[in-house]
Amino acid sequence: MRALLICLFSAMASLPSVALEVPNGPPILTVSGEIGAANMGAVAVFDRAMLEALDWREIETYTPFTDGPQKFAGPTLASLLETIDVDSGTLMATALNDFSIGIPVSDADAYDVLLALDHNGRAMRMREKGPIWVIYPSDSADVIDDELGSRMIWQLDRIQVQR
Repeated sequence: MRALLICLFSAMASLPSVALEVPNGPPILTVSGEIGAANMGAVAVFDRAMLEALDWREIETYTPFTDGPQKFAGPTLASLLETIDVDSGTLMATALNDFSIGIPVSDADAYDVLLALDHNGRAMRMREKGPIWVIYPSDSADVIDDELGSRMIWQLDRIQVQR
């Protein structure tokens, strides 16, 4: 009996401790792994409205993938991480085509990383690098080094948190 209780306690300790609201619209981002808040079992699923309710920012920035300054809008990565109670580790960010890249959690604050949902005033569609494009703001496309540029994953639809 004691072994069963220890096993149950261990299983419960690994589950997220805070429940998020459940999405009403189509899910566009799923976060799994070592998170502290979830809404569907052990994962956090977000629709657009849930992401819009986070720390929404509108910025004008350069990217290595576009010409000239571009306008992007979306929640900060830091606000997403705060919502799911993540403060360290690596985010394995994965796109719709299964391309993935590791993003240090520390980048969220260090670079004011944006999870762009809108580009130049329009919601991004899949064929336009949507639903989400990870943006590292910059005053010039030349300032973003290859390492940071490689973390600007587009068509993002899932993140796995690893510590």
